[in-house]
Amino acid sequence: MLRDAVLAGQFFGDRHQAEAGDLARFLTAPAAPSLAIWFGLDSAAILRDPTRLATMLDHDIAMIDAMLAAAIDEILHAPRLLRLEGSWRGLHWLADRIEASGRVRLRVLHAAWGEVCRDLERAAEFDQSQLFRRIYEDEFGTPGGEPYGLLVMDYEVRHRPGPGAPSDDVAAIAGLSAIAAAAFAPMIFGAAAALFGVDRMEELSGVANPAAIFTGPEHQRFRNLGQREDMRFVGLALPRLRARPAWEDRAEARRGFRYAETIATGDDIVWFAAGYAIAMTVARAMATYDWPADMRGYIQDWPGSGLITTGTAPRFSVDSAQGQDRFEAEIALTDAQERALVDAGVMALSSLGFGGQTVLGAARSLQAPRRYSGPRAEAADANARLSAQFNTMICVSRFAHFIKVMGRDMTGAFRTASEIERELTTWLRRYANANKDAGPETRARYPLLDARVEVRELASKPGSFGCTIHLQPHYQLDDISASFRLVTELSAPRT
Repeated sequence: MLRDAVLAGQFFGDRHQAEAGDLARFLTAPAAPSLAIWFGLDSAAILRDPTRLATMLDHDIAMIDAMLAAAIDEILHAPRLLRLEGSWRGLHWLADRIEASGRVRLRVLHAAWGEVCRDLERAAEFDQSQLFRRIYEDEFGTPGGEPYGLLVMDYEVRHRPGPGAPSDDVAAIAGLSAIAAAAFAPMIFGAAAALFGVDRMEELSGVANPAAIFTGPEHQRFRNLGQREDMRFVGLALPRLRARPAWEDRAEARRGFRYAETIATGDDIVWFAAGYAIAMTVARAMATYDWPADMRGYIQDWPGSGLITTGTAPRFSVDSAQGQDRFEAEIALTDAQERALVDAGVMALSSLGFGGQTVLGAARSLQAPRRYSGPRAEAADANARLSAQFNTMICVSRFAHFIKVMGRDMTGAFRTASEIERELTTWLRRYANANKDAGPETRARYPLLDARVEVRELASKPGSFGCTIHLQPHYQLDDISASFRLVTELSAPRT
């Protein structure tokens, strides 16, 4: 009987040619003959009983709907498709939240992680790679170029190669950090679960200190990355955020059949990288203040700072008509877990209970702060920790972009070192406010406590100048001062 074969899934392939032929005849036959083909020898008795016929047809349609749903679940939950959908939904989510004011521009470069690693491996030096040309030379090093303020690297990195991940991520991060530092373009990567010694991020829920594994011998090379100065421009962020809710069975969807997506484990959920969420906070700060400082922290009843809402948190009911939001993050970290990760150089997004919202409380780079000794060790250590803040590098990099471009134009106008230094210092101090008690909005608009520029002629390069930038920023949520010293070269535009 065709009915039994179809409901058992035995109607295709070489073994079921007869059933496949019956199915083809069923699909092309008129209504009455098609029912006879479907029910086989029992069709005459069934067709004489309308109630029995309707019941059996309803049952068969429901069974076919369930088979179609199971097949669609298999397709949607294929790991590579989940990864692809998550990347595109994360990009769409970010683009949807960038105001069309022109202050923030979004560019996309499609490159597989294997291609990025091969590009860096084949280059004798990082500045001979294609990525360096794309990020530095085509924009930051070219007149009329638009330097990148933040690079979201939608890749999950680990401490060593593993199954399905043959690349040397540590070497790639080292090369990319040099490019980021040269172009003053901070980068954000995702963290793979394997970096923490687990198969799924949700397994970290019961681990008191998720970063404790970083002290082991297997993470020696990864740990050594923190000693590099360039790591101030590299951030590692987690957890991933839900990219979309599960598909629901809705009559208005008009799919032609009943379908509700089955989510058995976290592996069946579409996630996007935390880097997209952090980029959104930076873009929102730029749209509000023309400055990216207000990108982290949480202020009650204030929709800015580090507050993130994806609108994809699932709901559950607790005697409420609307239900309550669950967490939208892949894992809900405790305060102790978040602090341990931040101390290890990882940017951790925290979930706000029963609100379906997430917050970026602290933004640390992968650079490990230096430790000092002596009577002023405590203040020096605090200064080193703040100097490793990723949000600060985003801010000071914007100053470096402007000063590089302005200085390049001045160099082409045959200015002296003292003239260039004076004009750059005057421009830079427009963004300084010496009031240490200024409020959050004032600090966002005037992010510096003090600033100065030193310009000197380069004897080895006639027509070029060395430029050292000293910046002392205000600190959002912090009362400790820190200063930054950035070095770049000013030269006339290339012809």
